[in-house]
Amino acid sequence: MNRSSFARLAALAVGQALLLPGGALQAAPPAAHVFVHAPAAVTGGGLQLALTVAAFAGDPNHCGTETEIEATTGDQVLLCYTLTNNGSTTLTHQSLEDSLDGTILAYEPITLTPGQSHRRVRTIVAVGDVQRTASWKGYSTLPRYDYVDTGASGFVDIAATGTRIGFDAAPDLVSYNSAFPLRFYGRTSSALCVSNDGVVLFDDPDCRSPQAGSKPDYGYAYNEPLPVQVGFGRVLVPTVIAPMWFDLDRAPGGVYAQTLGTTPNRRLIVQWNDLNTNIASETAARFQVVFQEGSDTIRFEYAATAFGNEADHGAFATIGLQGDPAGLYTQYSYRLPSLAPGKSILWNYTPEIGGTAAGNTVHVDAGVPAIAVAPGELSAVAGPGETVVKTLTIDNVGARDLAWNLGEAPGGTAAHFPRTQRYIRPPLTNGTEAATGSLATAFAGAARLPWLSGQRPLAPAGGLPFFGTSPIAGFLGFDGADPGGTFSIINPDVDTWYFGSQFIGNDFSKLYVIVYDSWTYPPGTYGTIDVTTGAFTQLGRISGGDSWTWSGLTQDPLTGTVYALNSNDGLFAKLYTIDFATGRATKVGDITGPGLNPPYSVHTLAISPGGLMYGIDLYGQMFVAIDKSTGQAHPIESLGLQLGGFQDLEFDPQTGVLYYSAAYVNSSGVMVGELRRMDPLSGLSTPIGGYPPTGGFPGTQVGTIALAKPTVGCAAPGDVPWLSLTPTSGAIAAGAPGQDVTVTFDGTGLSAGRYEASICVHSDDPRRPDVAVPVSFIVADALLYDQGIADTPLRAFNNTVVAPVVVTGMSSEGADDFVVTAAEGWRVSGFNFTAYSNNGTFPSHVNLRVHADDGNGRPGEEIVCLAPRVPAYVLGEPANQIGVWLASPCVLAPGTYWVVWSFADVDISTPVLGLWGQTTVQHNQPAVWRNPGGQLSAGCTAWSTFGQCPDQFNASARDFGFAVYGRVFDVCDDVLFADGFDGGPGACRAAPRD
Repeated sequence: MNRSSFARLAALAVGQALLLPGGALQAAPPAAHVFVHAPAAVTGGGLQLALTVAAFAGDPNHCGTETEIEATTGDQVLLCYTLTNNGSTTLTHQSLEDSLDGTILAYEPITLTPGQSHRRVRTIVAVGDVQRTASWKGYSTLPRYDYVDTGASGFVDIAATGTRIGFDAAPDLVSYNSAFPLRFYGRTSSALCVSNDGVVLFDDPDCRSPQAGSKPDYGYAYNEPLPVQVGFGRVLVPTVIAPMWFDLDRAPGGVYAQTLGTTPNRRLIVQWNDLNTNIASETAARFQVVFQEGSDTIRFEYAATAFGNEADHGAFATIGLQGDPAGLYTQYSYRLPSLAPGKSILWNYTPEIGGTAAGNTVHVDAGVPAIAVAPGELSAVAGPGETVVKTLTIDNVGARDLAWNLGEAPGGTAAHFPRTQRYIRPPLTNGTEAATGSLATAFAGAARLPWLSGQRPLAPAGGLPFFGTSPIAGFLGFDGADPGGTFSIINPDVDTWYFGSQFIGNDFSKLYVIVYDSWTYPPGTYGTIDVTTGAFTQLGRISGGDSWTWSGLTQDPLTGTVYALNSNDGLFAKLYTIDFATGRATKVGDITGPGLNPPYSVHTLAISPGGLMYGIDLYGQMFVAIDKSTGQAHPIESLGLQLGGFQDLEFDPQTGVLYYSAAYVNSSGVMVGELRRMDPLSGLSTPIGGYPPTGGFPGTQVGTIALAKPTVGCAAPGDVPWLSLTPTSGAIAAGAPGQDVTVTFDGTGLSAGRYEASICVHSDDPRRPDVAVPVSFIVADALLYDQGIADTPLRAFNNTVVAPVVVTGMSSEGADDFVVTAAEGWRVSGFNFTAYSNNGTFPSHVNLRVHADDGNGRPGEEIVCLAPRVPAYVLGEPANQIGVWLASPCVLAPGTYWVVWSFADVDISTPVLGLWGQTTVQHNQPAVWRNPGGQLSAGCTAWSTFGQCPDQFNASARDFGFAVYGRVFDVCDDVLFADGFDGGPGACRAAPRD
């Protein structure tokens, strides 16, 4: 697909579709609206609204009769609203509001004569145990404004007497509160948002720009025809009072406001006085909007309307009123020279006539299996060659049967396919957005796999660090928590387009891309983009594809396999694996399946932490599940947006949240680019934030996104030689007892040290499909010294506090001594500490030091070994113990030493903090403790015994509980000269300290 065909793709109007018997999707009439002419069942006049539900069985227009239904989460359910006019007046327009999904109909021109009913059937995805109701409002007459433009001028010049509102900088907006309540479309408010550009927003106290966050921010300079709904920055614009809305300069005059008259006959006048246009002007305009106290009547008054250019007399302007973009608006003119000096437009209001009805409640019980795994992490300590057995318990706390597996998701690579054929509602053509849905959650980090780099990942710190490419902005970055506020263009080069990008192997210094279209490189060229400079480095050209058109680059977090899509001008995609070492592509299969109607364009890919592949069909405007082993695809749901241009998907590899970079056309015909969160189960998405306008375009389309967060992988049974699990799969009925997995840690052949992995429990729980259980195995040397205790009520605050800043003076650390007795010295590999947490969760790391003794019962100045921010492992046995293992041994000569430590980087507001357990038995010298900042104990800012800190410790406390692991230093120096004499007997001696 070249640039011209890309534009054609973005503008394509997609036909509507309907599922027919046999599973085929065919062209269908435009709506699921059914008129019923039978007499209404309820008598007595008024309106009646009945809600019913039914399971989807192939006919999307079927209206069920039940008010309760049981389903499995992810099933499609038909929700039917039956509106019956039991009154004596014909209703011409209908509004329907769902208690969960909001507006279903808004002033819809549907005529219901007395006794007639109308049915509206919606297909929803069952999620959770949900009750809903609805309300209906029927109109025989809509509220409306009519205008009279033949009256005499009522212009009263207030430039000399009014208050200048003043606009000093873009976006030329100011909040203005009226001295009396104003009325508009039957509503009352005193809050106005006044724009220098000839428009007023009613009941808008926030007065936020529709382009908030963009640079420059043009505010309401870009006028549109009525109705207008959403600005570029997703700012809703429901109410518009536009006497002359278009781009006006602030000079040479200004905007004034004044209240005239006395109660109850006051008037508020807002006057745009002597303003030029944004293009060269010879003269300036002067016009007003006038509100009348106690009345919905509004007047537009014009004293001067010529500028001496093409904008004269409203030729560039929007003129009219809007109460609701769904149907309450009257446009006087749009880009027509309809104005003249002395003209007066009187707007007279006619209130609505109609009735309302509240619907009954319906209940959809969409049960789900719900997995619970305990404990949340496993750890074991054993000597070399020893074996330790632990138990992992898997429970089903949900209302449906649960299948689980330790190797892969139950159902394999098609586990995420809907259970039954889906009806996908027709693609949108008016920019309406889908209702808010549930959000996927809960994937904990898992262990590093062999394909991942062993180096420390070069990942940006904190937040959600996204990088991406845009055909109109170039290479860019932003924080996914605030896309608009953090959006930064790193390299504005747009000569080369990419529609596939991905970080590979946890290397976040460069982003792999494949060229889609370029003035410099042939399509199919692949390379990397430096995330700091945005510079592209060419590596080669992908070979083995059916064409040179590539998109949808992604990496499988379970296997490390890289996938991409190859297509013919964007159509009929094929799934390939890519070897970037050779540039060779290998075909997996065609992207095809029931529900994908030609022409379809699946052009983006994302793979969940559990290894399940998803994509988007741009032509069908739907979210699809893909089998990564075959390319077979199955629609999940319509995206609910009128797509325009390329989209992208990206999973957070640690939380499982799916992010969606969307580009769609809103109801005003304006392109919107934004980041959204998507529920993989239902395909529903909710906006996080819009991308700011770039290069004169109202909305930036970000065609690819990649999240710079490490993928740490999952260990399948057999992957880790020291870890075995049995059984590796199972099924648990709802309400049945849990199942135990025997986890065996085998130290055979392992050197002393710490070993880590993660067991990933995959299941068909749609909310937690992947639960990672971190596993740590400490192969310990011998126990060199032990004054540990199993449990104690005596505990010392032992934390390095980094937040909140006001309490960092609480930082404290404890110390206790031990004696190296062996003449050869010790190689210390780790420590156990008797420790406690305040809420069951320990801080994850500790700061640890080993000091020489100062000879006076305190740690000396000399630090023998230093281990900042080392992991703390919670040990199941013995109780209340954490293990700290050093990255390299601490070599100690004979003598007295102190182990000094505290939990690292503690944020008390979380609130997670740790305590060191104390004992009443003194072993060597008394333990000591200090609080240098004095916020806990002003008298113990230096090393102090427990008895010296009576405000902190029980008088019986003497020592801390801990143990030392390692071995006697048994490596000899040069034996030949060990005794100082050539030819002597030789001997081993203690190694000097490093």
